[in-house]
Amino acid sequence: MKKKLLFNLTEDWFFCSHFFERALAAKKAGYSIFVISKENSSRKFIEDNGIFFIPIPFNRRSINPIYELFILIRIIIVYANIKPDIVHQISAKPIIYGSIAARLCKIKSVINAPVGLGYVFSSDALKAKALKPIVHWLLKIFLNSHYGKNKKNKVIFENNDDLSYFVKIGAVKQKDACLIRGAGVNIKNLVQYEKEKKTTTITFIGRMLKDKGINEFISAARILKGKSISARFVLAGDVDPLNPTSLKKKTLLRWSAEKNIHWLGWVDDIESVLKETDILCLPSYREGLPKALIEGAAFGLPIVTTNTVGCRDVVEDGLNGYLVPIKNAEELADKILKLILDKNLRIKMGKESFKIASSKFSSKKIVAQTLRLYKDLIY
Repeated sequence: MKKKLLFNLTEDWFFCSHFFERALAAKKAGYSIFVISKENSSRKFIEDNGIFFIPIPFNRRSINPIYELFILIRIIIVYANIKPDIVHQISAKPIIYGSIAARLCKIKSVINAPVGLGYVFSSDALKAKALKPIVHWLLKIFLNSHYGKNKKNKVIFENNDDLSYFVKIGAVKQKDACLIRGAGVNIKNLVQYEKEKKTTTITFIGRMLKDKGINEFISAARILKGKSISARFVLAGDVDPLNPTSLKKKTLLRWSAEKNIHWLGWVDDIESVLKETDILCLPSYREGLPKALIEGAAFGLPIVTTNTVGCRDVVEDGLNGYLVPIKNAEELADKILKLILDKNLRIKMGKESFKIASSKFSSKKIVAQTLRLYKDLIY
């Protein structure tokens, strides 16, 4: 019989963007693949690739105990029916609820991946501050405990900061912690595109969230505009109504009406955006391991980002870009300006970005590490 591998995560689009390649590789290696997630628009794509999809109506904003109990019961029923050999649980709610279900259903092996840690860990909002100690306490209980048949449990971290932190507070045993750097990217031969234009393009790629540093990005654009610097600032990504820090479309449309600021909305072909980009920018407050930065690095772009968890795993300050303090639009504008004024520096840093992407973040390496982990847990 084929071994069963089940992915438990909140959004189907996130599975497609971050775990689909690994799931296909596991399927090719002989596993039957199941995904439980909220159904958005990716179910058909997932099922067309021979992966079983079970909709679970996760609500990332919900703190309603009755609704959350309903979700927990749904997960327990799915685990009991499928009886997966391995469950791979991604982000806080799937980790907490899935770990309870795994105990009750005696699932053989469990992988927990506290990806990003998102709003609760990065926001200064009162709701986030109130939820953080609760989520923190629950993760300490469930992140690294398993009583199933094999009693095998691994915790995957995307960056060194999170791994060190959770080991330090005693939530994860060192022997069970492992580092797999994000989703990985396909590494091609480096082609640094010649842009036939005088205006430098600075691009932000990601969800339109305040915690991604959107406000600082726009402030930096305005600072440089006030200095009569010719530059084009592009936002590529959609709003996320289920995230409390999401911007409203009317705000983005208002910004896009300003000279040299452009909001593209959702973009299917992100490579076409990267081809037109001279500098990639992500002034985020906190990340797991930002896929946009890895893709930009693989494309040979210089990067300006914040000196924070996740971002500093991709950028070495002064080598392939710059690390700036969180929420500091002036410093952000200053570092962007340095790159605008020096094309040779952009090319030099872009080549270093490509080297870093090739050595650390190739999808071939990420897939191999993940499949090796699955094999270790099965046998």
